[in-house]
Amino acid sequence: MNQHPRDIIVRCKSGRHRVRLAKGRFWSNARCSTCGAPVDAWRVWRILRWAAGLRVPATLSRAHRLVFWGAVAYLSLALVSAAALWWLGDRWWLATVLLFGPRWVLLLPLVVLVPAAILHDRPLLVPILVAGAVVLGPVMGFQTGWTRFFVWPDSDRDIRVATFNAKGGGTITSSLTDLMLEWDADMAAFQECSGLLRDAIDRLLDWHTHSSEGLCVVSRFPIVEVRTMDREALEFAGGAGLVMTYLLEVEEGLVFLTNVHLETPRAGLERIRAGNLDEGIPVLATKSQLREIELRRARRWADRFPARQIVAGDFNTPPESRLYRAAWSDWQNAFSIMGRGFGATRMNGWIRARIDHVLADSTWKIVRSWVADDVGSDHRPVVAQLRRR
Repeated sequence: MNQHPRDIIVRCKSGRHRVRLAKGRFWSNARCSTCGAPVDAWRVWRILRWAAGLRVPATLSRAHRLVFWGAVAYLSLALVSAAALWWLGDRWWLATVLLFGPRWVLLLPLVVLVPAAILHDRPLLVPILVAGAVVLGPVMGFQTGWTRFFVWPDSDRDIRVATFNAKGGGTITSSLTDLMLEWDADMAAFQECSGLLRDAIDRLLDWHTHSSEGLCVVSRFPIVEVRTMDREALEFAGGAGLVMTYLLEVEEGLVFLTNVHLETPRAGLERIRAGNLDEGIPVLATKSQLREIELRRARRWADRFPARQIVAGDFNTPPESRLYRAAWSDWQNAFSIMGRGFGATRMNGWIRARIDHVLADSTWKIVRSWVADDVGSDHRPVVAQLRRR
């Protein structure tokens, strides 16, 4: 029997004969033309043979070879990008650039490869779309939000938390009261809170507020105590390390809300984007080291407080980062669990990054989480609805 690698040839149930399945009848019941025995009734072997056939071009024609090697290259690119992002991000400068850069450009090959596969070699759509799924999921961080179908909001039991880097507050397009009503938040943590926004928070009636060192909090619940993490050494090293914890008295007891604003890698990334690699790469490495120290110190700070904690703010680190996962992987990231979409919070032209987070300890159940509408900052607010377990 002359055989091409793309042919689907399986043995019949008797095991004595090899049968080539006709094209176009992949899922049909088949019987051996020699002995009449069923052929691959469970469709397992034909699927395996079909998948194995994708290791070579359909023919030696130029079009088939181009589509085949394009699919191989794109699948390899997707897998390498995912591995670099999750294992080398914040460790190797190029992977760190990908961590904070425009990951969506990795979807562009689909514009060429999908039509080419449809025209010339449709079976190659499978590896091409698998590569696209790797880019959408592990690389770009797309969340389906399917778990939200198993948890229903309950306004009588849930607490809603918002975090928002306000960029100083001078460009905010809505009033503070309108923001709190739009988010329907019980408490909100603000970063880069200064100027008009801080003044508006200090004047806010019927709310409990606190403003200090560029961090502000607005709460329906009384603020019993405020504690600030010492950051003198971090400031001396050029970092930020703003971490402040508020003890809130809710109906069912006490809750610790920690507001964070950690160091940004922007200085290194901007130099690299300008083509100044000799200066940008060392700066980026220094900023990554500072963020690692700040992430760990913020975590140790949170560990000082008892359960029923919420940590929210601008971490300046995406959840795929090794640094973030080393410090906070055992905490619940609200958007990672109950969000839908990409969840980008930092807007920089055509670059998007998810660096603002609401985290909760194990005493909370995440009910909902979403990124709210743009209100005039270079960040978008993150809102999470939590319920005490």
